Amino acid sequence: MVPSDTGTIEHRGKLAEGEILIDVRHPADADAQPLSLHSNQLLCIPFFSLEQQIEDLDRQKTYLLYCDKGIMSRLQAQLMRDRGFEQVAVFTGKIMNKS
Repeated sequence: MVPSDTGTIEHRGKLAEGEILIDVRHPADADAQPLSLHSNQLLCIPFFSLEQQIEDLDRQKTYLLYCDKGIMSRLQAQLMRDRGFEQVAVFTGKIMNKS
């Protein structure tokens, strides 16, 4: 992972074992195209709720944030970095949809 003091957010195309994917899409988008992961944990926390729920997340874990275009995930990754999360990246890989 890129150290937090660089100010840049890493973009990654693959999830490693133990990493958590946060789907920050609007609930309507997440419901219309739900994601399916084989072995990693998936959290659905809409971009407008992440700031309120951020204190419930473990700062020792690695989080990759996902949205359709990468814009909202990048903004939310920066929010997490600003709040002391060092292991944060934007997920740019392909994810299977349940539908």
